[in-house]
Amino acid sequence: MLNRWLSFTVRLLHLLPHGAALRLGSFVGQAFWFFNRRKVDRAEARCVSALGVGVSTAREIVRKSYANMGRSMVEFSRLDMLRPTLASLVTVEGKKHLDEALKRGKGVLALTAHMGNWELAGARMVVEGYPIAPVYTPQRNTGGVEDLIDSQRTSAAGMRIIPSKGFGLRGAFRALREGSVLTLLQDLDARREGVVLPFLRLPASTATGIVKLYRRFGSPVVPIVALRNPDGVRHTVRVEKILSDLLDEDGNLFGINMEKSLKMCNNVLERWITVHPEQWMWLLDKWESVSRPLGHGDGIGYNTAQTKEKSYT
Repeated sequence: MLNRWLSFTVRLLHLLPHGAALRLGSFVGQAFWFFNRRKVDRAEARCVSALGVGVSTAREIVRKSYANMGRSMVEFSRLDMLRPTLASLVTVEGKKHLDEALKRGKGVLALTAHMGNWELAGARMVVEGYPIAPVYTPQRNTGGVEDLIDSQRTSAAGMRIIPSKGFGLRGAFRALREGSVLTLLQDLDARREGVVLPFLRLPASTATGIVKLYRRFGSPVVPIVALRNPDGVRHTVRVEKILSDLLDEDGNLFGINMEKSLKMCNNVLERWITVHPEQWMWLLDKWESVSRPLGHGDGIGYNTAQTKEKSYT
């Protein structure tokens, strides 16, 4: 159940004109950027190290990232209202690549990231008739936030959500067998379950699930990115060529070498973030578990990760 404050906020956002609601979201996002200095300082430091930019540039990138998050949260909360107009708000490019992948009859592994408004992109693809099944990590249901997220993804957007833990793996298998588009946010910190590889110049724990699923089912890996247009209101979803049809840097087929295949995935994400850094969620600490030394919290450290990495190659 939603608490009173969250319910009031959602109702208020439904009453506002779309442009006004987005401006409010941008203001709230930038207010969090201004007042939440500890997290923001860390995000800016990550941005400096990852992109090799100056402090002032990093500060502006992170500020715009927070503004984008504010707009995205507003859009997500209004998704039930926006769905009839999604075709005019969100343009889809490169559908032929996804259609080609689906024709193979093995489902699709959609490689994506926390770029632009990825939730809105999923809803738009459902409108196009694609069976979108995002894999997600359940959060604490503080104040009914998780209930709102689930409702918007399923009832409003029409997506079939699959938890990443517990019986979610069976759901992922079933979705691929049924020909769904299983969307995987590949820019999260995989912690102990991942392989350490460079990500934007820094070592990070990279999730291996996308390659393991490809090996098991042969489902094509298709990169799909959501980007906010310069007007701040409209969006573009870009579907790229089938990544798993390409060869790795050693000339091997995708999936043969775990490390090289994951590097191919990282290369795609890095390209998106490098070109549109302000649209990535810098609040995420992709490098957290690796940057912590062994014995501190749940940091995996370099030695543990490197040993795990060798077991896949």
